[in-house]
Amino acid sequence: MTRIAFSSCTLAIAALAAAVLAACNTPTQVTLDSSGAATLAALQRAPESAGALIYQGAVFPMGTQDGPALFNYERRIQDANGAASATHITRDASGAVVVSESARFTPGYEVQRFDAAHQHAGYSGSVEVTGGRHLRYVLKQGDKISTATEEVSDPVVTGPSLHGFILAHWDDLAGDQKLAVRMIVLSQKESYGFQIRRAPAADGRTAFSITPSSLLVRMAIDPLRVEFDTATRKLVRYQGRVPPMQLVDGKLKSLDAHVDYVMHAANYR
Repeated sequence: MTRIAFSSCTLAIAALAAAVLAACNTPTQVTLDSSGAATLAALQRAPESAGALIYQGAVFPMGTQDGPALFNYERRIQDANGAASATHITRDASGAVVVSESARFTPGYEVQRFDAAHQHAGYSGSVEVTGGRHLRYVLKQGDKISTATEEVSDPVVTGPSLHGFILAHWDDLAGDQKLAVRMIVLSQKESYGFQIRRAPAADGRTAFSITPSSLLVRMAIDPLRVEFDTATRKLVRYQGRVPPMQLVDGKLKSLDAHVDYVMHAANYR
């Protein structure tokens, strides 16, 4: 959703802006590779294979209040070899699994490995994070496989680790400290910088905003927002860009949504 015209920008800035927007807008449709399709099919058959159910989230287009959810997703978690791994399984209105994102992370919710399969965007792949700061990407788009590496200076997060990262740093953030993170964008084989900070909230909730560090990224993506019940620190609502895409006039478009959560576990993990 470009909000600023680039006609007066230099060619270099325009090219950079185009690359940023490519991470947010409709990609060229590519058939999901066989391994990605197999991942989604396996989760369709046996979602419990991804671990214990933590919560479910109902996904509604931003600004809507009534009607059925456009998508539903669930968080499942399992422990293996001393490390926790969380999987987010997203289903469309028919119940078909369309997106899977999994992350293995440290006790502080910094990502060690990220895996995804995205039917809408037609890709799957993985990111290995070594030493907390070195990223190695493997991206599969149809029959094409590409790789890349990246060095970062801030903690690495993804969808399955973001809320946990905020909870792990609750006291610092509630004290008005700002935290810089890098958010993985697997489809672009790179990460983008975000700043997490406490946001105004009411009705017994504590809220945090996650804002792109780059002006160019802010042109394409509005700040994300996460709300928790203040007394229990349970997750209540998320607002912002979500992984699944919405069909608009026959084309898949990036989706900004609000997600309302129902907890199935005593505590978030």
